Amino acid sequence: MQRDYTIGTAIRMRRQALGWSLQRLIDASHIEMSTGHLATLETKDVAPSVYVADALAKGLGTTIDVLLKEAADPKGFSAPSEHAQRVPVIPWNLAAEWGRNPDPKRLPAGTAWIMPPEAPAGRTFAMTVRDEGMQAPSGISFPAGYTIFVDPGRKAVANDCIVGHLGDPAAPVFKKLTLDGSAYYLRALNPQFPMQQVGDTFEVIGVVVGVRATFDKGGVL
Repeated sequence: MQRDYTIGTAIRMRRQALGWSLQRLIDASHIEMSTGHLATLETKDVAPSVYVADALAKGLGTTIDVLLKEAADPKGFSAPSEHAQRVPVIPWNLAAEWGRNPDPKRLPAGTAWIMPPEAPAGRTFAMTVRDEGMQAPSGISFPAGYTIFVDPGRKAVANDCIVGHLGDPAAPVFKKLTLDGSAYYLRALNPQFPMQQVGDTFEVIGVVVGVRATFDKGGVL
């Protein structure tokens, strides 16, 4: 039985409103899919799996429910902003500056914008973990290549994982803030990395509020 509409209608409208190619949407959605398959989903009466629909919705900065409503009533569609509901992936040397003054116009050319695990709050931004210091042998872990989401508006307390610097804003670190007596320390989750006591020059850039692993052909990006 032919349906009156499919979710592909809304996917196509949003993708075209953003000026994206089929491949760019696939890349933004972090899924394995050919452009031909995506084109079929957009133009034929073929329903994607829940996993694919959710990934494409997040890649477009929206949800499956919104796409279904837009597909059912195309007249209610409003063109999305490319950065709507997304957060930028900030270079480490610019994290402190962005935390103080978030201005997309000052970001490097080609900066990626991605969907956070939940709706972004305030000035939340993303960073790519660059070393093994927060890769724990068990429990919560942040391996190199994972994406962390940082909220500069949240007040850091003991046991928070934070991004901060020890005096040089261009050289931030990612550690767990630990309180021992009256002194604060920065502790890596990897026991092979030393613990550092913080001094008067220490400044918290933001508290880590989320993490995402990206897989590509069996490996973590």
